[in-house]
Amino acid sequence: MLKSAALAAALALTMTTGAHALTINNKSANEISVGLDQGDKETVHKIAAGKSMTFKSECDDHCGVTGPWNFSKWAKTGDTIETDGTSLTTGKDSS
Repeated sequence: MLKSAALAAALALTMTTGAHALTINNKSANEISVGLDQGDKETVHKIAAGKSMTFKSECDDHCGVTGPWNFSKWAKTGDTIETDGTSLTTGKDSS
């Protein structure tokens, strides 16, 4: 019973923690670089081909994300961005 309760608590914490993070999935066959801009601080991260990276503290509430899609994207806590390494925008997007 105690073991089940501990497992349930750990699962709940994992689910809660994941909801408070930004995840970027690199579905391409190449490593990509992404930048996270929080206004006064910018970090650059490399994500290996076919891998994902979760950012918990780098994008606490919202941040700008730049990457191989040739455009900056506004992201907020809980977002997941998937990229195949090509542009996510054509420059004709209305939003």
